[in-house]
Amino acid sequence: MSATAKIMVSLSAISIGLGVPIVCLYFVVNYGFHYWMAGAIAFVAVLIGGAIMIVGITTGPLGEMDNSGEIDRERLRVLRNPQKASLEEMNEMIVVLAEIRDALKSVED
Repeated sequence: MSATAKIMVSLSAISIGLGVPIVCLYFVVNYGFHYWMAGAIAFVAVLIGGAIMIVGITTGPLGEMDNSGEIDRERLRVLRNPQKASLEEMNEMIVVLAEIRDALKSVED
């Protein structure tokens, strides 16, 4: 996965795990929200943020093993094949052009 996906998984886990409890504390202090309810919501948010992080590490983009060497080699091979074909066609064109040049030189003489 891309670096963007890794960042998004990390940010979502952090925002849920830390952001929701901070908002709950803000509502308790400023608006008189019931502190037991805020504590329960904050606890659940921390659990969900942790679960997102665990899933992101084990199965998501954060848990990928570094096999970029194999992927890079495969990409290089895929990009190299059309270049090889183009070079072979150019070599054939060079041979044909050389034959045309020789034929024109012989007609000139």
